[in-house]
Amino acid sequence: MNRVFKIYPFLALLAATHLSPLPQSVIALVLFLLGLYFHLRKQAHWGIPVTLVYIFAIPLLFESVVPTFLPALVAPVLSLTIAIPLFPPMLAIPMLPLMGSSFKENALHRNILSPTKQRQLTFTSKSVIAAVGTTVSVSLLLGNWGLVLTGGMTLLFVTAMLIYVLRHLPPAPFEARQEEIRILAGDRTRFAIKCVSKAKFPLHVSVNSSYPWVHTSRGRFSNLVGEAEMDLTLTPPLSGPSEPELELFYTDPWGLIQMRQIIKPVKLYVIPRARYAEWLARKYLEETASEVGARVSTFSPLAAGAVPKRGVEYYDSRLFQPGDTLRDIDWKHTAKLREFVIKEYVEEARQVAIIAVNLTAANAEEADKLVYSLITSGLTLAKESIPTAIAAYDQKQVIEATALLSSRELVKKTLQLGQKVILIAPLKRYIQPPDIRQLRISIRQLKGTGVEAARKLMEILEFERKAIEEGVKKHPAREALIRVAPRTLAPAMITMISPWNHDNEALALTLDELRKRGYDAIVINIKEQK
Repeated sequence: MNRVFKIYPFLALLAATHLSPLPQSVIALVLFLLGLYFHLRKQAHWGIPVTLVYIFAIPLLFESVVPTFLPALVAPVLSLTIAIPLFPPMLAIPMLPLMGSSFKENALHRNILSPTKQRQLTFTSKSVIAAVGTTVSVSLLLGNWGLVLTGGMTLLFVTAMLIYVLRHLPPAPFEARQEEIRILAGDRTRFAIKCVSKAKFPLHVSVNSSYPWVHTSRGRFSNLVGEAEMDLTLTPPLSGPSEPELELFYTDPWGLIQMRQIIKPVKLYVIPRARYAEWLARKYLEETASEVGARVSTFSPLAAGAVPKRGVEYYDSRLFQPGDTLRDIDWKHTAKLREFVIKEYVEEARQVAIIAVNLTAANAEEADKLVYSLITSGLTLAKESIPTAIAAYDQKQVIEATALLSSRELVKKTLQLGQKVILIAPLKRYIQPPDIRQLRISIRQLKGTGVEAARKLMEILEFERKAIEEGVKKHPAREALIRVAPRTLAPAMITMISPWNHDNEALALTLDELRKRGYDAIVINIKEQK
């Protein structure tokens, strides 16, 4: 049936081409060719304008033909004074279903915009009503009652469609079951959600989230009926909402009315990273603190870590384990504790480490990341039984500059330092922090040239280098690292944990100096963590 309605305007225009006088027949032929062009190109956004032109043009083209052919057809049944004005508008009636089809095709391919109200007319329906209303007004002024009747029928058809949509579409047609999820702040999770439509006809739906950490696998559903499923990916921050919202923008199948509904498909229980790290650390301390272990804790830092290979240098003592040799028994402590105690030996070149941490943050989210990185770094080194020193500081002073710590003492110290993180106002930087290594390379390269401009540039860079070195001499970051470095001979691994706020220049210069002395550095930039 839809094909019949699509063929009808072409047949009507062909008839008008043959029956209408010369000016109208040329117009009918042009409209026929244009309609054929748009039909073959299948451009959905032109469907409604072309159909509107058909609705008003065909009755207008047949106005001059009706007085000639109509009397023979209706004279025995209907008065000509009534039939002649009514017959041209009746030619537009078969095109009203075509108008509905054009609405559907346009809605299927048109982007769904965010409505400013809960329910409102779409741009398409407003444009059609405005265009038809304007045509009717002009026709009234010109006294063309045929076009007035045609426009009235069209407005009545669109109004009937609007009433049908409003009566059969509930204000909140979608239902989604809310899932409960426990997740660590900053972790990513993905799960499927199901959304059920209660509408009695298909809907075109666009799914949107105002949160940058919420993503959906599908952004649009066309002709949605019944149940729809999509994947939701979340990476919740510490300070995010517990029930993130999804906005559903949807229209009816004809794209006449656009609506908005908010659903809350998930309830989040976000666990702070710092709290989780503290729980891991306390669990580690509990597992390594047996009654006997507590008595030998002064010399048993490797109780729960990996046992180092036998070397030539005494490192510590631990309880006897199956497979240990008798020559490694520590008889003095064995007699004292009445339990076999084994001496630990390590190689001379055993790896040691430094954890350097900046105990300042700009907000609670940043502080959470910092404490998590600090404690988990300490736990990792403790479980690997790597002797580690800690250099901790804030924007004013050095907080800690320890010697090498045993595994348990390292974990305890990170827990203590995690409580000392303070919040400071973020510093506004208008330029990138200096790259001291690149600065020195540039100065060295410029020294080899004899060009005057290069010499002046070298002087400027040299002045910048000296200014940086002078400015960071007494910075807490530099002092903390310089104090710890002599207690951990190179090659030692430095794990640098910082949001890089007040300590940019100090770290850039100090880490470069320590790298030259054989230290390696791993930088954990808190601001770049997700």
